[in-house]
Amino acid sequence: MISNDALGNSVVITPLLQMLRAKYPGSELVYFSGTRSEELWQKDASISSGYSFLGTDLRSAMEHVLNMPTFDWVINVESNDWARMLVPVLAGKDGRVTGPCLDRESRGRLPFEDNSRGALWEDREWIRESLSVDYPFLKSGFIGELFCRLAYCEGDVPRYRVHHELPTQEIPDVLIAMSASLPEKLWPVSSWIALLQDLKAQRVTVGLLGAKPKSQGQYWKGLSDEDAVVDAGLAVDLRGTLTLPQVAGALSCAKAVFTLDNGIMHLASAFDQPVVALFRYGIHRLWTPPYGNVIPLVSEPDGPVADIPVTLAKEALLGVL
Repeated sequence: MISNDALGNSVVITPLLQMLRAKYPGSELVYFSGTRSEELWQKDASISSGYSFLGTDLRSAMEHVLNMPTFDWVINVESNDWARMLVPVLAGKDGRVTGPCLDRESRGRLPFEDNSRGALWEDREWIRESLSVDYPFLKSGFIGELFCRLAYCEGDVPRYRVHHELPTQEIPDVLIAMSASLPEKLWPVSSWIALLQDLKAQRVTVGLLGAKPKSQGQYWKGLSDEDAVVDAGLAVDLRGTLTLPQVAGALSCAKAVFTLDNGIMHLASAFDQPVVALFRYGIHRLWTPPYGNVIPLVSEPDGPVADIPVTLAKEALLGVL
């Protein structure tokens, strides 16, 4: 299995890992990803072994891969060039391939299968409302299910499963995550400050989750907004103080989580506490975990996340506290 090491991507494919393990209980399931989410996937019960291809020296990584035996089946859920290149190396001459892949001569892309699954791989409109109607083998448009069906796994799709450890410090009432991979996912700092001021007035404690500021600025957008709410005394700064399993543990025991559409949102969705999340219109159909504890606040069809009103966010969050 090949996947990106972004936190959200790593959590989203855990249903597929569980279904593969149940379908092939005696198989060796090897996971190729990267260092950013290694703390979590290293302890995934479905994975036999794993290797961080991303975030390591490229030459060393390729030498490691070339010295491995080839696999009977390689599943790739990433469309990036590095993932397409890795697939034929791992599959060799005889391995079965599912997902994006270079052709045998590395001159182009290997065509997808000529069936409904192949058509879904080729489809560029996964966020449309009619997706599950257009592909009757789908029960929903949720990306976690899409990956399971594209790998020919049938039956009920299990919930996210992530390893978690309870941190030793006290956890605030509400945990927030303000950063995201794209600027269009961000909520204005003025909206964050207004919401957090209301929570503070009602004696609701708030903790800010995220990577260490140096890493946060390297991979994600929103660092200056985070610094602003910390400097204003509106949130306890937990960034970089917890391991990823401890972040998951903290999320599992918070009273509520308020977040953008990011990896923290997916990690929090693995547990039972309410999660209020801000989404771009259309994207919410593909990326909202269907577990009942997630409350999506969605922008207008032609509007940005930035236009989601503070009053709406406050009502949703206070409604679950």
